Amino acid sequence: MKIVHIAPSAPYNEGWGYQENLLPKYHKKLGHDVTLIVSTFSHDKGAIVDVGEEDYVNADGVRVIRRAYKKYATRALTNMHAQINAYPLLKEIAPDFIFFHGLQGTTIYQAIRYKKKDNPNCIIVRDNHLDYNIGTRCTRFKDKLIRAFHRRHIRRTLKYVDKVYGVTPWRKTYAEDYFSVPSSKTDVLIMGADDEKINFSSRESIRLKIREKYGIKEDDFLIVTGGKLDKKKKVDVLMEGCKNLAGVKLLVFGSLLDEERQSFESLLSSADNITYIGWVAADSVYDYFFAADLVAFPGQHSVLWEQACASKTPCAFARWEGMDHVDNGGNSSFVDENTPQGWREEIIRLCGTQAYAQMLQTARSEKTDVYLYSNIAKKSLQNV
Repeated sequence: MKIVHIAPSAPYNEGWGYQENLLPKYHKKLGHDVTLIVSTFSHDKGAIVDVGEEDYVNADGVRVIRRAYKKYATRALTNMHAQINAYPLLKEIAPDFIFFHGLQGTTIYQAIRYKKKDNPNCIIVRDNHLDYNIGTRCTRFKDKLIRAFHRRHIRRTLKYVDKVYGVTPWRKTYAEDYFSVPSSKTDVLIMGADDEKINFSSRESIRLKIREKYGIKEDDFLIVTGGKLDKKKKVDVLMEGCKNLAGVKLLVFGSLLDEERQSFESLLSSADNITYIGWVAADSVYDYFFAADLVAFPGQHSVLWEQACASKTPCAFARWEGMDHVDNGGNSSFVDENTPQGWREEIIRLCGTQAYAQMLQTARSEKTDVYLYSNIAKKSLQNV
């Protein structure tokens, strides 16, 4: 089958672990002919740069085509439309399945034009990565105008789009509420982990190596957390909850913002059981999850949530409405009172208990295979 992914609204970087990187990779591994059409923008040392138009085959065997945006009267309109002239490419490639990443911009009309004129049997699906935490809440008149713009375009496309996926349950709801996509058209397609980045066969040796490196004994209950350590991640809440708790060690990784550094370091110096190891390369994150007895996230969602679940390590999360997809049969628990005391009580409830043993059994089972992209890629094609 010929599959085309179109991801016009965000910068694209080769080799990163985003949906537009991993779904094409695993569609190719399933034996399909895969092409990815993206904009000319990339991330480069904290900036977004225009790298120009390109057409090449990447290391995964996926053809990658970069095309420039159509220019509108203002830069804001150009970015809002995010329109790439994809129709000639679609006519050339003749895909059977189009996965359109995002619910913003007007490039979707290029896919619909192809479906109407050239291949009425072509399946078109879209996904949504926005929610009310990172997306627009429409509190200002300008926000409402932007929402009206997007709703108008989505309404005109719904007849030709077979499915709209939210990458979390909450983002499925956001697609319905903010973009007015009917629930009959929506479903959840979670994000997850690149199977090839997780070395399950060396799990125990990796676990031992990491724990030895940081002086963590085998009978210590090791909790790991990390990511971009800003206020929204609330790592201080977890640190306070773990602080000087007997038999418990906390390992924190990630980039620390300057405005958070003083309070973070003050809290760190007051606890003898918390270690900060700084930034960790994306491919090494799974090693630290292997070393953990529990991976914990007290703040807002990041893709590390699903990656931790994919590592088959028990996880604990602050409870967020519509984010229960990270528990599949008992591999995870949720903290309702997202305070130091709430986390302290949850850690005590799990540390060395039968409740934890049951979580571990589920986490190590096939139930957490749903968080691997080899399986996510298969689900994404269920409308074929």
